[in-house]
Amino acid sequence: MRNLLRNRRRSVLTALIVVATVALMTVFQGLSEGGHRAMIDVGVRMGLGHMIVTARGYADNPGLDRLVADGEALAQRIQAGLPQATHVVPRLRLNAMAQSGGNTVAVTASGVVPGLEAEVSGIADRKAVFEGEPLMPPAAATPAGQLPPIVIGSRLARALAVGLGDRLTLTVKPALGSDFSRAAFRVAGIFHTGMVELDAFWVELPLHEAQRLARTGGVSEIAVYLRDESELAPAAVSLRGKLEALAQGQPLQVRSWSEAAPELYSAVMLDAAGMYLLMVIVFIVVAAGILNTIVMSVMKRAREFSVMLALGASPMLVTRVVLREALYLAAASVALGLALGYAAHLHFATEGLNFREIFGTSLEAGGVMLPDRFRSYLQPGKLFAGAGFVFLLTVVVTVFPAFRAGRLSPLQASQHG
Repeated sequence: MRNLLRNRRRSVLTALIVVATVALMTVFQGLSEGGHRAMIDVGVRMGLGHMIVTARGYADNPGLDRLVADGEALAQRIQAGLPQATHVVPRLRLNAMAQSGGNTVAVTASGVVPGLEAEVSGIADRKAVFEGEPLMPPAAATPAGQLPPIVIGSRLARALAVGLGDRLTLTVKPALGSDFSRAAFRVAGIFHTGMVELDAFWVELPLHEAQRLARTGGVSEIAVYLRDESELAPAAVSLRGKLEALAQGQPLQVRSWSEAAPELYSAVMLDAAGMYLLMVIVFIVVAAGILNTIVMSVMKRAREFSVMLALGASPMLVTRVVLREALYLAAASVALGLALGYAAHLHFATEGLNFREIFGTSLEAGGVMLPDRFRSYLQPGKLFAGAGFVFLLTVVVTVFPAFRAGRLSPLQASQHG
């Protein structure tokens, strides 16, 4: 400790490198992990789900000939049989033509369970619907003589020149029959998500109305929502093991959100890879800086080591002196860096980091519009693994100059003075 305090400038320089590295690593790791969780959460809430149950082959060739029969009852059985699931939501997806007056737009019509869908979806909940109301629960039946409700995107509303209360007609090719099926709806709400694909080409209507329009009683998919994304792997294994019994012989399959949205998964993995590459570069720079500082320290203290060796000190003792100094300095620096980085993490975990203020616009990745504010999230295992690596790196780069100091002969060492 006296040796470290004797040359404060050199010790402080080395400590600052380690402290800054660990602190910045903690902050970047928390923001990166928080950003990934935000990306996944937005994607899951934009019509996906943590897991999606569909008929076998539906993902490759979606159509009304590959539906899940008795989907609402199956959703209830999955909810009861999967403890990790918070919501299990059946949906029916239709390719349709939306028409109002002389305007026609090809859209995706999603039949949903009103009320239940609003608890898990970011498309047509009360936050997204800026005009009108989201779809009402089944208990709020459509009054006699009034058209059933439909909720549409803001861009679609402009393209069709419709507003609240206006009439909108959907035309679909039903599951049975060669003719087209048409039904009129009342625009009950207009939502805005910031995603062009949804705001311009997406409508939501009550599930039973979608089934009546498609002349089917099935659903396209059953979305399973979990308490936390970290529970996905065990929940998927559990659901796949129980699905055959729950589905009563139907040939179904389970896909995770990463399989259902490969663009989003690729965006998350690419961002994570970029983060790891950045950390590798930082570690290389840190290793070079620490090595340079320690080598210069050993060279400056060559006369000191020559005296120790001349007085009978073993080469291993000199090596241990240098290594122990690096060990103490690294331990104190890593601890201080963790404290500073964790303090910054707590700030970003509560207040968040507003990317809209930084970039001036919202960000999009993997086909989803990211939230304007990210909140930091740290995984203790990754945090301490990174800090431990920096500590180990500091000690390892000290080994070479330490052994070099111990191998100097007293005569060679005295010539450096």
